[in-house]
Amino acid sequence: MTMKMYAKSVYRINLLSLFVLPVMLLLTGAPVSADELLMKDGSRLQGKVVKKEDGILEFETSFAGVIKVQWAEVSELHADEPVTVMLVNEETVSATTIRNTEQATLLESGAGEPASSIEPDELAYINPAPWRLGEGARWTGRVNLDLKSQRGNTDKDEFDTDAELGMRRKHDRFTLIGQFEKDKNAGTVTDENWKLNNKYDYFLSKQLYYGGVLAFEHDKFADLDLRTSIGPHIGYQFFESTAMNLNTDIGILYVDENFDEAEDNDYWALGWLVKFDRFLVPGRVQFYHRHTGLLDTGDSSNLTVNSWTGFRFPLYMGIVASTEAEIEYDGGAPDNVDKTDKTYRVKLGYQW
Repeated sequence: MTMKMYAKSVYRINLLSLFVLPVMLLLTGAPVSADELLMKDGSRLQGKVVKKEDGILEFETSFAGVIKVQWAEVSELHADEPVTVMLVNEETVSATTIRNTEQATLLESGAGEPASSIEPDELAYINPAPWRLGEGARWTGRVNLDLKSQRGNTDKDEFDTDAELGMRRKHDRFTLIGQFEKDKNAGTVTDENWKLNNKYDYFLSKQLYYGGVLAFEHDKFADLDLRTSIGPHIGYQFFESTAMNLNTDIGILYVDENFDEAEDNDYWALGWLVKFDRFLVPGRVQFYHRHTGLLDTGDSSNLTVNSWTGFRFPLYMGIVASTEAEIEYDGGAPDNVDKTDKTYRVKLGYQW
């Protein structure tokens, strides 16, 4: 082979490599860039930042999928593309590097740009959900079912179901909660009741909100054909996150009660709500409590209280098991009707 032929062969090989190498990289999925996480113990991870919320950073890796690490244990975060950082005052900034020190958290937006300094607890979210930025809404929901059929010495059927639907935007929230229960013993209905609660909240600040409620309740064996409650409320959101939620409402409601046998009644009432949930074991065990009340402003003995307390156990792909105790007290019930009902349930449901 002459020198001239050799040179042409080398040229063709180099030219071919310009086309073959990029194709091979695409076919093999070889990464050309990645975010980097440096932990305070010196370990390093490469992958992609998903989000930071509730003190937990979610980081996607090629070898273990999405992993969760304590944000307090992160020393530095280097992002290939700028991430969105939301502060506790809801201000947003972009950053490619975040450094945690004992005195401050440093945010760098790019090479050559001076770093800005904030207090460590000022950083609320990294890549916050769109609704927090005022874009669209977050929809959540839960449906539970408790079905029991017994045949033999006793013929008994029980059917309980409840559902909750929520829509959250940056400045407002809508919640719909419904519950239905019907029991039969030897073909005879022994219990039949349902509740439906519609609630709207508009946030004046991150915590303070006002709104309105419209609620309906029916209990056949408590002689209650229909109780309608409607009116305004003001509330305070103490916590709102995946890990823990707590809000309370209070308001003046107009209540109209229709009974099957007793005399119908209507009155103004002081109404309140307490709603709380918290994960005792992250993603595995959640405690919850919801409490509503109505107190007749003209008759303190006419008090109605409903409460639900229990534990949820998320299982797989949205399927959740629950144990629950429900206590209902109706001080205005007719004299021949028990004023307190207690129900214990084991439920299976789906949530999103």
